Amino acid sequence: MLAPRRFLLCAEDSLSALLARDLCDRVLRERAAHEWLRALCEPAMIEAQRVWVGLNGHAWWADRMALDRAVEAHGLDIAVRDPVTGRRVAPHGKALMAFKAARVAEVLEDIALAVVAADTDGIRDEKQSFAHGLALREPRIAVLCAAIERESEAWVISGFVARNNAERDDLRAITEALGFDPTLHSERLMSDRAHDVRDAKRVARALFERSGGAIARNERFCACWQETDLDTLIARGQHNGMSRFIADILRIVVPVLSAR
Repeated sequence: MLAPRRFLLCAEDSLSALLARDLCDRVLRERAAHEWLRALCEPAMIEAQRVWVGLNGHAWWADRMALDRAVEAHGLDIAVRDPVTGRRVAPHGKALMAFKAARVAEVLEDIALAVVAADTDGIRDEKQSFAHGLALREPRIAVLCAAIERESEAWVISGFVARNNAERDDLRAITEALGFDPTLHSERLMSDRAHDVRDAKRVARALFERSGGAIARNERFCACWQETDLDTLIARGQHNGMSRFIADILRIVVPVLSAR
C-alpha cells in the first residue's frame, strides 16, 4: 500500500492554516475532475491520500517561527543572485515566507507539496508577494499559496450566509454601519485597525456575536468555509484571493495526487 502524500503547511496563524487545509480537502472532494479522485478525497478515504504536516513533532502546520528554525537548522541560504545586477539579495515580506517554505520543503524527506497561507495586510508591492518569492527559486516542488486579502477573517465573512431572521438582522445592521455588505465585499475590510468599523476582526466579532464563533471558532464560524456552497465562495472571493486559491488547488494539487 502506498504511503499518503505529505503536505507541508506553513501559515501565518491558526486561522489561515485552517482555511487552507479545509478548503484544499473540500475542493478536491467536490471539484476534482475525475470521479475516482473525488471518491478518494471523501473523509473516510482522504487520510490515506495525504497527510498534513508541520515542522515540530506531530504538528499539522508550522508557523513562521518554526519555519525560521528549520531554515537555520538546515543551513539554508535565503539570499539569491539578482539576474540583472548580479548582487545577492533576500526577498521580503510574504515573498520571503514563500521562498523559505519552498526551500525547506525541498530538503525535507518525502514532501510532495508545500502550502503557504497568510493574509496580505493590503500590501500591493509585487516584490513582497508569494509569487515573487517563488519566482526566485528553482521549481523543484509544487507550492500552493493562499494569499488572503486583507485579513484571514475576510474569507470567513465572505462565506457567511444568514440562517435565520436574527442573523439577517445582524448582517443588515453591520451593512448599514459599514456602507457595504461585508459578505459580498470582504476585500474592503481593513487590517490591524481595531478602532475602525471596517476592521475585519471587529466585523467578525459582531457577525458571530450570538454564537461566540469569532473567538471559539465553533461550528457556526467554521461552517462559513466548510459548508457554504463553493460557487458562492468563488463568486464572493473574486477580489479577496479565495477564488484564485480554489482554482489553484485544482491546478496544482490534483496532479500531485494523481501521480501515484
